[in-house]
Amino acid sequence: MRRMHLFEIEDQPWLPSSIRNGITDFLQFAVEQGNLYKNFSVRLAKVLRAQQVEQIVDLCAGGGGPGLSMLKNIPEINAGKVKIHLTDYYPNLPAFAELASTNPHCFTYTAEPVSALDVPSHLKGFRTLFSSFHHFDQTDAQTIIADAINSRQGIAIAESTQRHPLLIAYMFVTPILVLITSPFQKPFRWSRLFWTYAIPIVPIAVAFDGIVSCLRTYTPAELMGLVANIPNSSQYDWDAGVERIGFLPIGVTYLIGTPKSLPE
Repeated sequence: MRRMHLFEIEDQPWLPSSIRNGITDFLQFAVEQGNLYKNFSVRLAKVLRAQQVEQIVDLCAGGGGPGLSMLKNIPEINAGKVKIHLTDYYPNLPAFAELASTNPHCFTYTAEPVSALDVPSHLKGFRTLFSSFHHFDQTDAQTIIADAINSRQGIAIAESTQRHPLLIAYMFVTPILVLITSPFQKPFRWSRLFWTYAIPIVPIAVAFDGIVSCLRTYTPAELMGLVANIPNSSQYDWDAGVERIGFLPIGVTYLIGTPKSLPE
């Protein structure tokens, strides 16, 4: 199944923030309840220790990314030794603020839009992109990786979607899950209930975007192909693969790049 770079509703600048936040609220809820990034967090933890990372800059964080999963599964984050700084081009500020207020030793955030294509120089730290890299075409995807290389920052890309029939089939079930779980998602907001039950745009958008996300997701081989054509990528060590989730033949597709030691 070849990759198709179609459009997602969540990406559109005309989309009201109340609808976009409703979409990212569900995605955050699904990541937390499914603990989708648990195994990947263990892999990432080893990299963070080896690189002596003190701060993660989470790009395209949506409703907070898998920050709580990392909090549970990476002791250094739980202890406050590694901070997670949340950013997004369309920041879900209520979600960011709730994470920062309930876990101030761990989470901080930028309230202004931050583009993954051009990360401000003052945001120093190991860069992560969870469930978001598929939003970018090949040119922009390479720009994101190249920007990390040029800034000498480590980067980890992880996707819980794949171009797999099982995951695409699952997306057709997500509207039901949105309807069931919307009152229990955090932070609570009446706008999400309105766009879920009164006018059910959120359930429809979640299913549509979920299918498109699967079709847009890069394979490990494609990720390594992107890296191969980026100047100075040889100055980094690269690892790409699929971290399995349970017994099913699906998992988290990942790419991790860390800077090699510079010769003295």
